[in-house]
Amino acid sequence: MNNLSKFLFFFTLVMVGVTSCSKSDDNGPDWAEEQRIRDSINNARIEALLKEQAPRLKDFAEEHIPGAVLDDSTGIWFKIHEPGEEGSYIYRVVPSSMGGLTLARPTVEVKYVGRLLNGDIFDETSADDPEDKTRSFQLGGLIRAWNLAFYPTKIRQDSRDFEIGGLTEKGLQKGAIIEFVAPSPYCYDNATSDDIPANSPLHFRIEVVDIK
Repeated sequence: MNNLSKFLFFFTLVMVGVTSCSKSDDNGPDWAEEQRIRDSINNARIEALLKEQAPRLKDFAEEHIPGAVLDDSTGIWFKIHEPGEEGSYIYRVVPSSMGGLTLARPTVEVKYVGRLLNGDIFDETSADDPEDKTRSFQLGGLIRAWNLAFYPTKIRQDSRDFEIGGLTEKGLQKGAIIEFVAPSPYCYDNATSDDIPANSPLHFRIEVVDIK
């Protein structure tokens, strides 16, 4: 089962620069206040989940991913097993259709396995199936933890620094292998399926076969 593409969770890419998409003035201040309240409630829910899951993620990383480091801003623990071919892909920002700049969305070919923290595999490529040895995805249409795993912390372009917020300095390159465990808000959050209960932290190991 290809959960990564099955779920309709298309997290917005980090937007660089100032863009806006506002409701019509006809909605008035009431709409803006209602949206603010909804956002505040959701942010509080997410913060509570991150705090609640943090000790469990720490224990899991120490036991199952020795040498993993914590990304403080997300609560994701990760380890780079192989750095990949330096310079095989250059991450960049490009003009957005909405104005401003956004991240380019490369297509990645990967081998991977995704597990619940109890060890159950919910999705993986298959070394024994020639048609499923690798899978290809476009970044930006995946769960947020995957986007953060691939993208760099920042991009230096045209003599400017763009803060991106990815896990690694240069982003994943061809041949890289990363393993990480992420809290549920960076995975499928409170959605549920036959394989993944709601609010489940997830454990991934990804090998980048190609990126372009």
